[in-house]
Amino acid sequence: MLPVNTLTCHRTSEAVARDGISIAYQDLGRGEPLVLLHGVTENSESWYEAGYVDQLLRRGRRLILIDCRGHGRSGKPHNPIAYSGLRRAADVVAVLDSAGVQHAALMGHSMGGVVALAVALYHPDRVSALIVNGAHPYAEDLTSLRAALKNDFETWLASLTQLAPDLSQAASRRIRANDLTAVRASLARDRLDFSAAFAGLGIPVLTISGTLDPRCEPVRNFAELAGGEFLPLAGKNHVTAFLDVDTVTPVVDAFLDRVGAQSTRQGD
Repeated sequence: MLPVNTLTCHRTSEAVARDGISIAYQDLGRGEPLVLLHGVTENSESWYEAGYVDQLLRRGRRLILIDCRGHGRSGKPHNPIAYSGLRRAADVVAVLDSAGVQHAALMGHSMGGVVALAVALYHPDRVSALIVNGAHPYAEDLTSLRAALKNDFETWLASLTQLAPDLSQAASRRIRANDLTAVRASLARDRLDFSAAFAGLGIPVLTISGTLDPRCEPVRNFAELAGGEFLPLAGKNHVTAFLDVDTVTPVVDAFLDRVGAQSTRQGD
């Protein structure tokens, strides 16, 4: 029987990446480990606020929440070189090592989804399953993001509020508390196409996208390429697809149960 976890308090731990950057993380609950990776300008608190932490803990998951480099309590280098896919993937591995976890499922939204994909690319032996919401491994031009964050966070916040008019004050505070130079450094380079690596990689994949998200089609295409599953969220956009926790969590939980059952059968 799966353990039932309840959220009481959470303590931030620290892992040290290969290049010396401090990576903050929280390790909660008992069960099969699931790493949660947030989107750009957010941090691990977004998973609490949206309701994922409470729901997934109650479903018997061990959760490892990471503040991606450049965000939250993690180190914030100002050099764009520090934000390569290789280094971001190594951050997750450093956290897994620190937490004593050999294999974990990874779940990421937007930027966090791209980080999860990078871990699968560079360290496939550490990944038991991939869940990405609003993310894909195809080339992506980040010019519009750089423009929105050129001077401060206000243009960026305005664009988010258009997508989610009920964006919380807590989310706005978290976003404004970022180190602007670090965030801009993390977006300095456009994303390259590394999709070919996922054809036949063999890692179970669940992709998620709002049907109003411009990324919906490449997210769907990625699921097909990887032989995975695709969850379209009708009428949702890039932000509200993340906030639709009541729809997403049961699908994620069922997907991870299937992955676990398949792994058990293969091990027999």
